[in-house]
Amino acid sequence: MRRFPTRTPVCLAVLAALVTLPSLAAEPEKKDAGDEFDVERIEVVGRQINTLSSVMAERREKAVVADLMDAEQISRSGDSDAAEALRRITGLTLVQDKFIYVRGLGERYSSTTLNGALVPSPDPTRSVIPVDMFPSSIIDSLEVQKAYSPDKPAAFGGGNVDIRTLSFPLEFTLAAKVGISTTSKNHKDGLDYNGGGRDFLGSDDGKRALPKAVSDAANQYGSIDVVNIAKGLGGLTAGNLAKAETINRELGTSFNRRMDLDKSSVDPDYDFSVAMGNRFEIGSESVLGFMVGVAHDTEAKNFNERERYYSRSADGSLSPLEKFDDILGTTYTEKNSGVASVGFELDPYNKVKLTSTYLKDTSDEAKRKTGDTVETINEANANYSINNIRYEERSMVANQVQGEHMWEWLFGLGVKWQYTDARARRFAPGELEYRYYNQYDADGQLQSASLRRSDSAATYQFGDMKDETKNGSIDFKLPFEVGDSSFDLLAGYNYFERERDSTTSRYKFDTRGFTTAELTDRFENIFSDANILDASKGFNISDVATRADDYKSAQQLDMGYVGFDWRYGFDWRFAGGVRYEDFRQASVPFNPSTGEIEGDPAEMVRAEDDFYPSLSATYFLTEDMQLRFGVGQTVVRPDLREVTPVLYVDPVTDFKVRGYSGLESTDMTNFDLRWEWYLEDGANLSVGAFYKDLKKPIETLELQGSDGDRLISFRNAEDGEVYGLEIEGLRDFSFLGDSGDSPWNGLFVAGNLTVSDSEININQLAETNLTNLKRRMTGHSKYVANLQLGFDSPDGLHSANLSYNVFGERVAFAGTNGRDDALEQPFHSVNFTYSYYPTTELSVKLTLKNLLDEKTTIEQQGQIVQEKEEGVSYGLSLSYRY
Repeated sequence: MRRFPTRTPVCLAVLAALVTLPSLAAEPEKKDAGDEFDVERIEVVGRQINTLSSVMAERREKAVVADLMDAEQISRSGDSDAAEALRRITGLTLVQDKFIYVRGLGERYSSTTLNGALVPSPDPTRSVIPVDMFPSSIIDSLEVQKAYSPDKPAAFGGGNVDIRTLSFPLEFTLAAKVGISTTSKNHKDGLDYNGGGRDFLGSDDGKRALPKAVSDAANQYGSIDVVNIAKGLGGLTAGNLAKAETINRELGTSFNRRMDLDKSSVDPDYDFSVAMGNRFEIGSESVLGFMVGVAHDTEAKNFNERERYYSRSADGSLSPLEKFDDILGTTYTEKNSGVASVGFELDPYNKVKLTSTYLKDTSDEAKRKTGDTVETINEANANYSINNIRYEERSMVANQVQGEHMWEWLFGLGVKWQYTDARARRFAPGELEYRYYNQYDADGQLQSASLRRSDSAATYQFGDMKDETKNGSIDFKLPFEVGDSSFDLLAGYNYFERERDSTTSRYKFDTRGFTTAELTDRFENIFSDANILDASKGFNISDVATRADDYKSAQQLDMGYVGFDWRYGFDWRFAGGVRYEDFRQASVPFNPSTGEIEGDPAEMVRAEDDFYPSLSATYFLTEDMQLRFGVGQTVVRPDLREVTPVLYVDPVTDFKVRGYSGLESTDMTNFDLRWEWYLEDGANLSVGAFYKDLKKPIETLELQGSDGDRLISFRNAEDGEVYGLEIEGLRDFSFLGDSGDSPWNGLFVAGNLTVSDSEININQLAETNLTNLKRRMTGHSKYVANLQLGFDSPDGLHSANLSYNVFGERVAFAGTNGRDDALEQPFHSVNFTYSYYPTTELSVKLTLKNLLDEKTTIEQQGQIVQEKEEGVSYGLSLSYRY
């Protein structure tokens, strides 16, 4: 008779030690106070294959299809944050170094949790957390659950990513790391401006914030336009208009105008992290433990880009309306993070843990785009240089309390609970854009460059978005034993609420009264105090009239479920249940000038509730081989920003985007099938298939807009489907050589491949003229491949890892007006890490990334829409672990 896979106490101790730093076996339990016992000494040799075995053991014991990665694997690959690590998991791809696509589906089809809790995203354009904000030094493990189970939120499309932060270890541990790095692009000068660049704390400190005089005037007069100020002074008389003009000019002098972009050398990047933890025995059973970790990463990256916008010619070809083939930029990034965890175990059955997580990611980007707009595309000797400064601080603070209990006196009832209070903010206190008109001679030499004469020669933008969330959950498990079978009855409740307050202010400078000679000067000289206050120049500052820049939103979600986990005999395991969710949301846009609600409030309230069932089954073919099946119904709800009719610029793509209040949720039916084979030496192989049926999938498309002004929005398609195959494996080469000095010892290979396809059907819409009404889903890749070749020397002194990742082309946005869909091209990522361990505590690591010097490219009908190159990066680090 086949036996259900079991673990001996010694095996369990080793596995527990491997997934908890440092790697030490747990102390065997005494039966009675006076009993004596022998401690078996276990020495673990090797690094990679054993840690992978521990992760596979956890995956093997799960009731549903899931993939995992622990801290050792992340370190092994040289990944600096969660984003880089997650793309190595089967079927996952990384977009713009921030967002994870699961099984080729866009980021809206995946959800992210922190230690099992729902937390807000500090990115206002996405519902999921930008996973690049989590440095690898504070991560204990990553779990990607791909098959739905009723204990997870029903907003589950491609999968759920759970980021698990450090927890307290089995004994005192201290780990520290310091590193330096640079890129091949940074040997050339980048761009910088006064007050920009590196800042250790990543804090604006009021240097770029909206001047208080401007905000006070806007509050007093409703707007800083001359007419509004005059009305506030008593009426539109000549005297009041003259006073209003003077007030307006004086307000202009309060803005930071030392914003010229200059060439600047780029220093090497550096990072460091420290983590410390310990545990203390209290009495015979109780344990108190803690873990504290902090990390800082500062980097500067030069990059080159190309951007184009096309119209369709009569013969079907594309003709550029905008063409910027010379774009130079530098992004300065400061990342500060920390995690603190304190846990108390009264006994093995009652545990409580407090965790605080702090993340802050500050980005300061200076960019100059030189090329043609609609105005100059047909001029041989003229073009524009558009200077752009974008500064933003993204932060998240989450405080969690968690507990686990099991009471034998109450029939073995188990309880898990958590409460999380979190806040996220995206603070963009000073974005600026201005453009110079360039004229060249017949030889292409620059003759003159003058700031554009316009009522919007320079545009300042100030944005602030705050999210606050509260999330509480409680889960119950009641076990039963019947013969050779065990049955767990499951139930739980989850509550989530979110409040968001978002404001945006835009102001423009008028240069129509300046002479051509004056406009050829530097930006700070053109807008000197003297020029601004000179009434003869007609300087004017005004609000940029855009619709509903400000909005407030709220969400409430009540969730409850019942389920079961049934181990039937020795061959079968069934798990499933049903979840009920009651979802309520309101997103209300406001006119920034009047403060009044824009639109009909009744149309801004969304309410829906439904049941979401799921069932999974596992058949144990042998002790080492199992077959899984899963089916579940889930939902994908549009994000707050997607249903709020406000205009914003997507910081990832630089496209202008407008939300749509009529967007509906997507209902999904998910099927999973996977065969898994686990060998005793840690090798494994799995082959899986999946199918997803979607009703009203949310799609990204281009709306009708003016020439050279791409406007992106979201609409529901009629239906869609996604299906594919996944294969994953790990194998060392020790079987090729029996001797201890065999060159095959220590060499291993790991990899995965996902091959899939998708199709949606969408009706023609009034706001746009879609070219293809049947096509692949936005963001879907037909294939994703990962391959790792690793080596651990038998003496434990050396290790190396060569990794390769690639995704197939995917739809960036749908084509319109006869233009085909825009496709993001495959990106072939090759990274290499080498580590040397001179002592058991010290290690030196060399990291090389993007060795093929690949570019991120979006094409439309073979023509470049966007292209970005960041070069090859090189890093060296020193680590200490006690």
